[in-house]
Amino acid sequence: PPVLRRAAARRLAALADLRDDDGHPLVPAAHPDRWWGLVEPTDPGVPVRDPGTPVKLSGSSVSKVRDCALNWFLGSEVHADSPRSAALGFGNVVHALADEVGTGATPAELPVLMDRLDRVWDALAFDAPWQSAQQKDEARTALERLLSWHTHERHRVVAATEHAFEVELTAGEYQVVVRGSMDRVERGDDGLAYVVDFKTGRKAPTKAEIEQHPQLAVYQVAVTGGALDELPEFEGGRPGAGGAELVQLRTSEKDDPAQPLVQTQPPPQAEADGGTWVGGLLADVAGRILGERFTPSTGSHCDRCDFRKCCSARPEGRMTVE
Repeated sequence: PPVLRRAAARRLAALADLRDDDGHPLVPAAHPDRWWGLVEPTDPGVPVRDPGTPVKLSGSSVSKVRDCALNWFLGSEVHADSPRSAALGFGNVVHALADEVGTGATPAELPVLMDRLDRVWDALAFDAPWQSAQQKDEARTALERLLSWHTHERHRVVAATEHAFEVELTAGEYQVVVRGSMDRVERGDDGLAYVVDFKTGRKAPTKAEIEQHPQLAVYQVAVTGGALDELPEFEGGRPGAGGAELVQLRTSEKDDPAQPLVQTQPPPQAEADGGTWVGGLLADVAGRILGERFTPSTGSHCDRCDFRKCCSARPEGRMTVE
């Protein structure tokens, strides 16, 4: 109501006029000059990405831009996200041991892996000793599942571990470079390439989410784009993509607790125009980045977002200016 608005304006004006003994404002935020919501967007004069060069994308960045372009911009470009946590340290250690098992550098035996784990575990930062003990027990279980999966007959051989790649592709009207590292690449008896991504998080995607999982899809288009051409296991040829999968080391198969949950994404199928949904996704992500359309999008990812308190799409971060 107008009466309430005028009363609020008078009180804000009175607060803005308050000064300390040195003449400094006591409530500077009460003055409209300090309300960033009234300021017009600024142009830094320099684009976030050079429109004349291919847009460089990783599987995780494609996922983040798709879910929330603002989160990607603040985290990846501004680097305003929170420091790395002990959970990430947990994942790094388990990934390193999975790599050693895959290459054969470390025997696929639990006592050997636990000895390797003991050597580095105390270097991880935990808030309390009980958390360290609890997480170590979970690491042991994750390694047991890793070994059970690794030794299970799947009619494949290891072609590479921690395989770095960088492939240039055309996505709609844009040129993009997809790059990253594949935890493990396996060659099946059918000659196809299978990409494995080990996960150590507590929450696994749904079946529907796996079908449209950006990171797995990026791995597969990288395979068809030549990311594995030089691997000896494929005899210098370009293998077809047989699929990509998440191996959830903290989640067991429903019917076999000793095995990790394996979530498989089949190779993307060509649509009527000859393209795939992955190409459309890459084009959309590249367009958002080059067009600097960093708008927030809400969803379940908001629960894990570092920027909720400054996000206009969240109640705790929304600032309404009328």
